[in-house]
Amino acid sequence: MTEQPPSPPSPGLQSPTAIESDDADASSAGPIVVTTTQLATTLQEWLGNPPDEDLLETLLLELDRRDFLECVGVTRDGDYRWNVTGTPERVGDAIAEAVVSALRSE
Repeated sequence: MTEQPPSPPSPGLQSPTAIESDDADASSAGPIVVTTTQLATTLQEWLGNPPDEDLLETLLLELDRRDFLECVGVTRDGDYRWNVTGTPERVGDAIAEAVVSALRSE
């Protein structure tokens, strides 16, 4: 069996303010790819409490099914790798649409 080279490390997730940029800058920076573990670690740093990783993974899979983010692979350790580029904008748009729809129905 031939040995495969190790996968390149995923970049660390940056703070929300560092990710915010206009579309021209974001497209030149390339995709933002992180693992479930990296997302959990970042959420723990932001919130002060560790998230339930199984619940987080379920949420991420549902967001993938709805095209808010994309699963781009799995690490050798079985950790999902997620392309989260544009995810905050897509989730924000979906929330805004749901709020407007709820307000119109009242």
